Amino acid sequence: MKTRTLISTLLVLLVVVLAIFAARSIMRPEKFRQIYEDRKTANVNNLKAIRCAQTIYKNAFKKYASDIDTLVDFVQNGMVEVEKTVGNFPDTMSQEQAFKLGLIQKKVVKIPAIDKMLELDPNVTLESFKNFQYIPFSDKQKYEIQTGSIASKTYEIPVYRIDVTRDQILVNMDRSITPENAGVFAKFWNKIFYNNLADEDQYRVQYEDIYMGSLTEASTAGSWE
Repeated sequence: MKTRTLISTLLVLLVVVLAIFAARSIMRPEKFRQIYEDRKTANVNNLKAIRCAQTIYKNAFKKYASDIDTLVDFVQNGMVEVEKTVGNFPDTMSQEQAFKLGLIQKKVVKIPAIDKMLELDPNVTLESFKNFQYIPFSDKQKYEIQTGSIASKTYEIPVYRIDVTRDQILVNMDRSITPENAGVFAKFWNKIFYNNLADEDQYRVQYEDIYMGSLTEASTAGSWE
């Protein structure tokens, strides 16, 4: 009787172990994919903010910022000139007539660069510029900007490019698997199913680097677009 009970217990344990291994084989690649996609999205959002800032910077200085710190300072403290229509005129009058009568006029004023950036892209918000210079989860590793120019028939066209490798995207991956504030059960669960997931190169090689811009053509498009 004791032998039969022992065998039954061992069989149950074996089934549980096999079930765990089967679940791991399904859950681990999916978890890796989810983390990569979430990290990629976070980086893309930062790159879009950088692109927005670079557009306004180029309008102001006829070139792109060559390093991220310069761009951060421009976002936080820069001013740009814009042309505004000032004055008032009655609804019964056209704008053209109002100009001729001097009721309204064009005036160049300076506004914060950040205001122009928010005006440029409705998808970019103040929150977008909060830490846009840092690669997410990287302990404040900053994006590197490569700049150059392309010769046209009449002038030099400024260009830039930013590369983010998959290793940079997946840096400190364990933080996405088990956050510091995770409970005991979550830590135990992740230990069983996702232990050493960051070291699984067979998953890592399935994913690509991302980039934005080009040094060989006048494009600021991202690889995700």
